[in-house]
Amino acid sequence: MLAFIHVAKTGGQTIETLLESSFGVSHMPAVLRPDAGSAQPDDADYVVPKYGPDDLRQLKRLCPFLRSVGGHGIALWSDLQEVGPTRYWAFVREPLRRGASHFQYHVGNDQPDLQWQRWVDWPVHHNHQLKMFSRGADVLEAVTAIEKNEVFVGLTERFDESLLVFKKLFAQDLNIAYRRTNTARDNRLAEQLLQDPESRLQLEQMYGDEAPFYEWVAQEYYPRFRAAYGPGLERDLEEFRRRRDRVNRLNIRLSRLYFRLLVRPRLRSA
Repeated sequence: MLAFIHVAKTGGQTIETLLESSFGVSHMPAVLRPDAGSAQPDDADYVVPKYGPDDLRQLKRLCPFLRSVGGHGIALWSDLQEVGPTRYWAFVREPLRRGASHFQYHVGNDQPDLQWQRWVDWPVHHNHQLKMFSRGADVLEAVTAIEKNEVFVGLTERFDESLLVFKKLFAQDLNIAYRRTNTARDNRLAEQLLQDPESRLQLEQMYGDEAPFYEWVAQEYYPRFRAAYGPGLERDLEEFRRRRDRVNRLNIRLSRLYFRLLVRPRLRSA
């Protein structure tokens, strides 16, 4: 089973829609409780994924043909492999740009009055990306866990290429056609944060522990998968980009309908 670790603002919603397109009703979101509301900046639960083996067992009873799950609730330490063989995969992004984009998303979608300093003062959110691979945001622990579990970690900056590599090495039946979803129409706020010396310094302090982690993924770990792909990657990438928007809309609708009508109403409330 594929288990997608959805790190915020790394292209994850596009991936989740891609999985719906590929697997239809065999892909379901990893939702813990049906009454979960919008996250608030002081809501620690938002950045502490809680999806675990019992949740997956329940989902598999409701969806016995399950082949893929994904969502913000899954972390590398969710122990889903207790239920059965699991292939974790995720995307990561340059930490400062991801952090600035994350704040921009909340202002634009959830909390238009959210103040930057309040976001900065939310300590549980710091190093959010790293916490998806290590509870304590420990770089060595994250690296060790990724290698032990043979997690595929792609790069948002090399999105199409990462999809091609993942498909060939780990999921040859995956339809990686996609259309971008949940992308910002205006990145001015994020760019302002990155260009202003004071806010950039705050970003560096908030996500500083992610720098060596991202560097390891980008310069050492991901290149191993790229090399394993073998010759022809550039040719295949060019070909993929000519047809990458050929999504299966029927599968997407069926997946969402099945979840909304048959799965979500039966999920236990937390």
